[in-house]
Amino acid sequence: MSPCPIPISTVPTALRKHVDPKSPPALRMMASRGMVPMGPSDMVTILTCLTFDDDEKIEMAANKSLAELPERIVKGALGKKLHPLVLDHLARALPEDEDHLEAILTNRDTPDETFEYLGDRVSERLLALITENQVRILRHPPIAKAVLDNPNIIKSEVERLMDFAVRTGMDFRGLDAFEEARQRIFAAPPDPEESKRIQKVVEDSLPEEMLREEDEVEPGSEEAAELEAKRKPLLQRLYTMTPAQKVVLASKGNKTVRTSLIKDRNKIVAVAAIKNPGVSESEVIGIASSRAVCDEVIRIICANREWTRSYAVKKALVENPKTPIAFSMRFLQTIRMVDLKGLAKSKNIPSAVAMAAKKLLDARSGRRR
Repeated sequence: MSPCPIPISTVPTALRKHVDPKSPPALRMMASRGMVPMGPSDMVTILTCLTFDDDEKIEMAANKSLAELPERIVKGALGKKLHPLVLDHLARALPEDEDHLEAILTNRDTPDETFEYLGDRVSERLLALITENQVRILRHPPIAKAVLDNPNIIKSEVERLMDFAVRTGMDFRGLDAFEEARQRIFAAPPDPEESKRIQKVVEDSLPEEMLREEDEVEPGSEEAAELEAKRKPLLQRLYTMTPAQKVVLASKGNKTVRTSLIKDRNKIVAVAAIKNPGVSESEVIGIASSRAVCDEVIRIICANREWTRSYAVKKALVENPKTPIAFSMRFLQTIRMVDLKGLAKSKNIPSAVAMAAKKLLDARSGRRR
């Protein structure tokens, strides 16, 4: 068996001996058979943990006890706070019961993966609970795909789901219902109230850790390594997000997020990132130096009087071949002699700018003589 994914800290200290792999098998077996007095939530948590036990007999006993739990125990447990992975396990392990599944589907701690699992197999009534939870669907698109595979889904639910997909940029090209939704929405007059509601759904679907600014850490420190480890999965999630999510995230996200989205191929996303109120001067210098950002981002920096008060920003813009020549020529007048020398010889900027730098350098040198 794989190690139990549920932290032992979710089990009360006094009961941990019944799930600890190092404990005597007899103690674990007692709990797996439901022979240890405990409350409903502790009971289902411990039984779930024991379904991952290395001892096959204990594992089998725990699965059997979980499947045969009295209604009052299950109902009592589902009415309490449970670890998300326990809720997911219960959705898969308990005998199918609409009341139990409804309690799981209406629990905020239930993982999105549980909704995906249940999406293609629940009844029409429970399916409505899933399709109504648009925040989850946008946060975890496989839920929508599972729902569409459910034989119990009715036409009105499909239409509502496809309308939502079109409005939020989810991609279901190839489905007739999606193409019909596109035609339906684009032909209708704008609905400000619906747009406002969709915007709220998009914002609620975004991970909190992407919106919260990160603490500054010393480069090369353990804290920096930990932060980098946390960044990787967050950045990977960006690849699965819709354009609508990216735009909101670009305009409100933290430094890691906006640094990535500033280079997005979608110009609307990139522009939203440069207009993020959290953008610092040091970030602007890096962006102004980048050839990976779109021309519009460079133009926005050029037109920002506050940012272009900085010598480092102006120098970065002049050195960037994407900067419009009119701006480069203007900023060139403020460039110091030592930097003009490099620009005059540079082959990485437009020749007109390099020539202008040489002329300006010659003029200043002549005045000094």
